[in-house]
Amino acid sequence: MMNSRDVDTSCALLCAIAVVYLCFNFWAHERLGADSGHYYASSHMIPGLVPISDSELSKDQYQQQGKQYDKGQNKPAAVEENIISVSPPKHHHDNLPSSDDGGVSSSSSSTITTKFHPSKWKPRLMAMVPISWPPKHNPRVEEQYHAILKTWGSHVEVLRFVVSANALAEHPASDLPWLPERMRTGELIMGVPMTRDDDPKSRNIWEKMWRAWKLAGEEYLDKFDYIAKVDFDSFFIAENMRVFGSYLDPDQPWYVGHTLFHRWRQNLIYNSGTCYVLSREAVRRLSIRLQNIPKVCYKCGGTQCADRAGAGEDPQTGGCLRDLNIVPTDSLDRNGRQRFLPFRPRDHLFNIEYKSDPHDWFWHYKGAIGQKQVKQNCCSNYPIAFHNFKTDPAVIYNKNALYELEYFFHSAPYESRILGMDPPSRKSYQYDPMILDFELEANGDIKNVRDDEKRGKWLTEENVKLLQLEDK
Repeated sequence: MMNSRDVDTSCALLCAIAVVYLCFNFWAHERLGADSGHYYASSHMIPGLVPISDSELSKDQYQQQGKQYDKGQNKPAAVEENIISVSPPKHHHDNLPSSDDGGVSSSSSSTITTKFHPSKWKPRLMAMVPISWPPKHNPRVEEQYHAILKTWGSHVEVLRFVVSANALAEHPASDLPWLPERMRTGELIMGVPMTRDDDPKSRNIWEKMWRAWKLAGEEYLDKFDYIAKVDFDSFFIAENMRVFGSYLDPDQPWYVGHTLFHRWRQNLIYNSGTCYVLSREAVRRLSIRLQNIPKVCYKCGGTQCADRAGAGEDPQTGGCLRDLNIVPTDSLDRNGRQRFLPFRPRDHLFNIEYKSDPHDWFWHYKGAIGQKQVKQNCCSNYPIAFHNFKTDPAVIYNKNALYELEYFFHSAPYESRILGMDPPSRKSYQYDPMILDFELEANGDIKNVRDDEKRGKWLTEENVKLLQLEDK
């Protein structure tokens, strides 16, 4: 039996351990917030490539947004690596970064010196899920709608299922009793005015999405900091995206996702449509670009920003953003692993092998980066999206899949993600220069590219004024 002295000694020891633990956690949080950013930057940047600068908002503006204001210090240092991470060229209207821009200090100080850090603010997220209307009804599809609302859809501030407004008028959501209540009332429905039919076989998702981006820029800009386009069969890990996005300024044009290179010879690099994210400023600029989008024939247009039947949604989005000189942001973690995954976890972990086939849409031009992204090295410890959770009976269907992912990826406290996640490099896409079979211009265009496929081709003096960039 313990006497009172033993009890007092044990209590004192436990208190001392608790104090040490709390102090260590506070030190680790502060230290990692500064030093991990410095480490990641130095492992991915090369000299002469300038990080995209943070826009400086006033203290009053930040207080209005519910964010803490803290003036930043220096930009991260840079060292040379074989794998290159590039920045888009600056325009005459962009401010070059200076020593007092927001950013993670490259010094050894443990103080967090930037206003863009997960300990400072939480980005607001919106998600748009394009679906055909009226939706096909079977038990698997019905389960999927309910699962989305109960899992990842519950973690975003704004969720909208994007449908044809014409089809919605003919088949009101209130007439579909099997849908979740918030869909039947229209709360979660975004109707866009399409000129083509909404039959999935017609493949008119591009028209649906460009109209959705235009509407988002016109009516939703005050409701989000980042907006994700999420496929119906994708799983979006919102809390990981919040941490990732909190290191970036949403009033700069960011375009984040799983970057594909197989159309690089057309001067097009874009993010997979399974799930990608645009910042508020990227949406604002894109919506203005889409106000006068030309309409062309089915086989016309190529990678140009145009409205045409049957066009692929994700490459066309990339083409319109290319007109604005907005290219994919580097979303890899410090170990070169993907955060946006186009397939299910089991597929990436066990089934997908690297291919050097130049006709392979997934691997082409990924080179040394792609060769490492297989099996147990495929995926970041803090992924942002997975895809291919089909309701088609021809595919292995698991009605519990989204709930399982919810448990594994959304149950951890937000604060633990801050300590574990690598901050983004704040650069554009990485690539392996040894794999290229063509030459690049200084601004990132391939040599001898067609004029209508050049980066930033839409940024004439008149359109720069239209985008109101001269004061940015």
